[in-house]
Amino acid sequence: MNIPALTGARFFAAAAIVLYHSQLPPFFPADAFWPLDPSGGVPFFFVLSGFVLTLHAEKYRSHLLFMIARLARIWPAYMAAVAFWFALFWPYSRMLIESSGTQVAILVANLAMVQAWVPDRIVYWSINAPSWSVSAEMFFYAVFPAVLWRMRRHGLIWLALLTLAVIAVQMAVWTLFPGVDVLWLGRYNPVIYLPAFAAGVLAGHWFKATGRSPREGTRIQWGALALMLAANMLFKVEWLGALPLPLAMAIAATGAAPAYAVLILALARYDGGPSRWLSRPSIVFLGEISYGLYLFHQLIIRWHTDHLAAFSGVPVWGQYAGIWIAALLISAVCYLLIERPGRRGIVALGASARAALAQKRSGPISDRP
Repeated sequence: MNIPALTGARFFAAAAIVLYHSQLPPFFPADAFWPLDPSGGVPFFFVLSGFVLTLHAEKYRSHLLFMIARLARIWPAYMAAVAFWFALFWPYSRMLIESSGTQVAILVANLAMVQAWVPDRIVYWSINAPSWSVSAEMFFYAVFPAVLWRMRRHGLIWLALLTLAVIAVQMAVWTLFPGVDVLWLGRYNPVIYLPAFAAGVLAGHWFKATGRSPREGTRIQWGALALMLAANMLFKVEWLGALPLPLAMAIAATGAAPAYAVLILALARYDGGPSRWLSRPSIVFLGEISYGLYLFHQLIIRWHTDHLAAFSGVPVWGQYAGIWIAALLISAVCYLLIERPGRRGIVALGASARAALAQKRSGPISDRP
């Protein structure tokens, strides 16, 4: 089931993350977009991921087929970003990896997309810091069958229980291991985003049960957008100061997830002005390359920061426009030349491997009766 408006919405979530990482000299000061929190684009992606995966769950006859399809979707561009990091920061990147066995282990964790599973910012922020969220997605893919099953009936109850369980685990770790990385425990730990992902799964179940509505939904969609923006502004760590720090950080990161689910449902279920605009071919294409934009943008910003003196004669607005143009062009090239062919290649390779395995199990044709 293809919903172009949701593809278009992905671009604006990725663009929000670009703005979030642009809050550094010479572009924007810290909290330049207050009271909005542009980092909310990440949990929005997690909710959207749960929603979209649920819509297409019936396509996969096994969890293995599901994982192959997901790897085909995320791994080619992810590896392209790692290669881009090596090239952009050469020879430092080569020397870093060759400097110790620890750095090699960190590289392996990145290639396996599990770096955010390690409670050490040297690991979860390594190579390409935004890719920690891809590592979180890998965790969601691993537990998706269980979440899909639990959200099918009495989903709201199970979502509430899951949220309480995640909080309990987080507080237990905080109590038993006082030296744990607080930033990881409260913001970069994939487990704390599991309720957000599950909220998307629950919304997907509800959408499949009710289908699209024939009603014109412009007002509903604008109302859902206003609710999402209000929720995004509501949850701030400083307003939750009475709570333990990791819990306050987790609520700030994920508290708006239900509102994100409402917006996704409104865009998917109704035909309205916002969904029609997001479904324009140009916006949909930007949504299709948004994964690349998410992966490449901070590497470009980091390179620009390292070479800031070389751009002293260029107006700041021109430097920033150049970063956006470079990030969009690289993302488009990656999508057309790496993501799409890589996705088809991995799916075809998986199909060939399954066919060969099935033939081996059944024996050679000449040996059959």
